[in-house]
Amino acid sequence: MPKEQQGLHTVQMLGQTYRSMMAAFEANVGHALPRWRILLALHEAGALSQKILAERCRLDPASLTRQLQAMESLGWISRAIDEQDNRVINAMLTTQGKRVVAEALPRRAAFFDHAMQGLSAEQIKVCHEVLAVLEENFKAAQQRVTS
Repeated sequence: MPKEQQGLHTVQMLGQTYRSMMAAFEANVGHALPRWRILLALHEAGALSQKILAERCRLDPASLTRQLQAMESLGWISRAIDEQDNRVINAMLTTQGKRVVAEALPRRAAFFDHAMQGLSAEQIKVCHEVLAVLEENFKAAQQRVTS
């Protein structure tokens, strides 16, 4: 297979694998991955501004706002104006939200344990190296277009 086709095939496989992982993650953990990333970020950091949360979860602000509104209506998060800067809105887990995360964490761990079955430590290391190079190449390609 020519190198050009190999690159196309590899990137297509990467996309297919990501979509499969997202669907399996939601089925096993009980949360769509974008929502889970928000919950986990708030679990790990406590209160975060919506701007920092969007950057940390790699979500555009509009998508983040929709997710936060949905989670707020479920009683999982609360939002409040920052005491030091009234232009900033902070989000935090509620008691119910903390319970939701605590219940999902073991399912998440089991999901990733199962996903890594059959891979040696060396294969995982190589996979990390390959993904890091691809990420840098994708960032460089984005920079070429936006610069």
